[in-house]
Amino acid sequence: MFAEQQVIIQSLKQELEVNKKRISELQDSMRRLAADFENYKKWSAKERQTIERAAAESLIKKLLDIYESLGKAACGTKDTRANDFIDGIKMIYKEFSRILKTEGLEPIPSVGLPLDVYKHEVVMQKVNDEVPEDTVVEEIQKGYLLNTLVLRAAKVIVSQKSKISENIQNPEKPEEEKGG
Repeated sequence: MFAEQQVIIQSLKQELEVNKKRISELQDSMRRLAADFENYKKWSAKERQTIERAAAESLIKKLLDIYESLGKAACGTKDTRANDFIDGIKMIYKEFSRILKTEGLEPIPSVGLPLDVYKHEVVMQKVNDEVPEDTVVEEIQKGYLLNTLVLRAAKVIVSQKSKISENIQNPEKPEEEKGG
């Protein structure tokens, strides 16, 4: 009878070890699943932010022309009969500006600054010896940043040195005559 009990005890010990191992495996599996789920939640939140940013970018791009037209209309007329209308447009433009700014929209500074090929699109060059070459001298169309992303590059005219100025600054050395 003692031998039978020893066999039963041994069998129970083996079963206990198997169950302990199984519990350990299940706990590891649960930890991995919990970590995977946390990673998924983080990824999902990032993905949602990316989609929201892309949607905002797309919407703001579509609204830029309307926004600029409102700005031009607000500054456009001196007709006293239209003052109330213009005041209304100015209020709309001001509110529109506030909303776009809270969404992260900022105009790209241009005039008087050196050309930045990431933020400026050169549409023309103009001879101007009063400023360094490749300085933005005029803005044709405003550019905008959405947070740090260039939403639309500013279309600009940049300075170019005149040929006379270039010759004064960098005079060509005459070639020396070769003797024979």
